[in-house]
Amino acid sequence: MNKKMKIGIFGGAFNPIHNGHMLLAQSYFKSLQLDKIILIPTAVPPHKSSEGLADFYDRYNMAKLASRCNDRFLVSDIEYKRRGKSYTYNTLIEMKALYPDSELFLIVGADQFLNFHKWHRYKDILNIAVLCTSARESEEEKQTLYAYAKSSNELQGRYFIADYPVFKLSSSEIRDKLQHGADVSKLLTPQVYNYIVEKGLYSV
Repeated sequence: MNKKMKIGIFGGAFNPIHNGHMLLAQSYFKSLQLDKIILIPTAVPPHKSSEGLADFYDRYNMAKLASRCNDRFLVSDIEYKRRGKSYTYNTLIEMKALYPDSELFLIVGADQFLNFHKWHRYKDILNIAVLCTSARESEEEKQTLYAYAKSSNELQGRYFIADYPVFKLSSSEIRDKLQHGADVSKLLTPQVYNYIVEKGLYSV
């Protein structure tokens, strides 16, 4: 019997994609022994304002630049091509159609994990993918994640909580630093930093 391909699905605004995103992707890649990770920049996030959101293809290009050092990391424009507000369920359905013999692992932030029961068709998502997260702030947050997971009937045991720490960095912090002239070159890959400067993104 052929072994199922294990694919991580890592979506986000990636506005911009930064070293924290890439360290997290690499950590999941190793700990879950994934065959590949697919980064999916969101087109129109259903639960976030699009104000201050860079053009989709700028975010898509930055994700490709950030992941070019690892040929197991792919970037998809699947949500942009669908148009309208993108729900994770729809994305996973399309991914499962593209990789029918694969096992999918959906990577989300801790806050999204704790509110997963509010997601569009969350039960159907769990039939398609394993929900993965990690604590971002503290040991207390990690215990909160475990407590929620163990007490939640909705998760059906289809989850993975990572033991490694998350690099404390947000895209909004980087945008704010850029707008105030601060040096962010160490927070981004050189290729992404140069792209932002060359394109004049985020009022640089």
